Amino acid sequence: QAGWTTTFANDIDAKKQRMYRDHFGESPEFVLGDVHAIKVASVPTTLLATASFPCNDLSLAGARKGLAGQHSSAFWGFINILEKMGSRRPPMILLENVTGFLTSKGGADFHEALLALNRLGYAVDAFIIDAARFVPQSRQRFTHRRNPFNATKRPAPGSTCRFHSLAS
Repeated sequence: QAGWTTTFANDIDAKKQRMYRDHFGESPEFVLGDVHAIKVASVPTTLLATASFPCNDLSLAGARKGLAGQHSSAFWGFINILEKMGSRRPPMILLENVTGFLTSKGGADFHEALLALNRLGYAVDAFIIDAARFVPQSRQRFTHRRNPFNATKRPAPGSTCRFHSLAS
């Protein structure tokens, strides 16, 4: 958190809002509600947007309904906000989810997500990181770091992502 200030936070679950408030204190930046219903004008301009969306539909232990599932479709709400932000779109994005995202619908969900972010002008680096490197729990998590395309060094056609692993 050093050097960063949270300017906007969102969840649909009131319990998570209470947990957030208990951890960070009074939190006027927290908007309780469905990400699909957020008014883009209420989202501040920022340098970095971080997001995690429910894994229920992506997890190997879940229903595997993918990004079209009731919970994991929150990803598309985030994409919609980025689209509507236009020139206010953050230059950097960091997303986190389970490694099952990579294999959801035979990899088609991950590919579709990459293309959606590529269309918004983001290049993608994907990482698998074992949480044990940061907390006392061994749990592999999948992260994507997205940066705007460098106008002179756009990825080759069909090249949507570079992949890295820090899981071992």
